[in-house]
Amino acid sequence: MLNFENQTLDIDELPRFEDVDGHPIDTAYLKVLRLMFIFWFILSFGGLFILNYLVDLPAIAFITILGFLILIFAFSFVEIEKGFPRRKFGIRQKDVIFQQGYFIFKQTLLPYKRIQHVELKQGPLFKAFDIYTLKVFTAGSSSGDLSIAGLNKADADKLKAQILNAADIDEN
Repeated sequence: MLNFENQTLDIDELPRFEDVDGHPIDTAYLKVLRLMFIFWFILSFGGLFILNYLVDLPAIAFITILGFLILIFAFSFVEIEKGFPRRKFGIRQKDVIFQQGYFIFKQTLLPYKRIQHVELKQGPLFKAFDIYTLKVFTAGSSSGDLSIAGLNKADADKLKAQILNAADIDEN
């Protein structure tokens, strides 16, 4: 018979991933987030007022929609302004860690041994601010398991190289 062991670990002796010194996201990404906020703000409120002008919504419907939009944009504004300083990434010996969010705080740890593909992406708006998104893929995922938006070119290249090296992935 096989000798099976499954010992209990003391939780106080486990490594703490919170102790990782996170590297902040480039502040140019905060400008992008603010620009996107302003764009959607103008589009939403402008659209509501144009709709009200064209259709002449009942007052209760107009006020309800207006209140809903104000609530959504107030939460979005706080999430952007208070949540941005919490967007950080860290590199450790065996994994990558990324944290983000204010109202809904999220930390993602991705072990190098699970990584199969890494890509850098830069859309038109990101190109204007010279920032990148690093996407990390594992098996069975088509959209990426980890996406770190707002990296400057130097950080994006270093992070990609470290992940490729640690995960032992051929770049080509």
